[in-house]
Amino acid sequence: MVRILASKLRDVELITDTGVRLGWVYDLSFDEKSGELLVIVAEPDEDLDKSDFVVDHEGLLLIPVSAVRSIGEVIIVDSKKLAVKSKLKGIRRKTT
Repeated sequence: MVRILASKLRDVELITDTGVRLGWVYDLSFDEKSGELLVIVAEPDEDLDKSDFVVDHEGLLLIPVSAVRSIGEVIIVDSKKLAVKSKLKGIRRKTT
């Protein structure tokens, strides 16, 4: 497994496997107890209709890590695994 530093992911573009530009990595959200990476918090593309996506109170997209297919110059997200609002109700980004 290749290790990737979280700092290298900042501002990397997220694109679905169908070519939809989702936005850019803003932050990562972890489970406080287990340390498990839960979601990629992303600044949405200005042309993206956010109504079908889970967003936090700031309007940032919450992309489940389970939907990530590959990480390189861009992050490819499996469009079939993207969470719609009903699937991620319990995940909230904690602000400091």
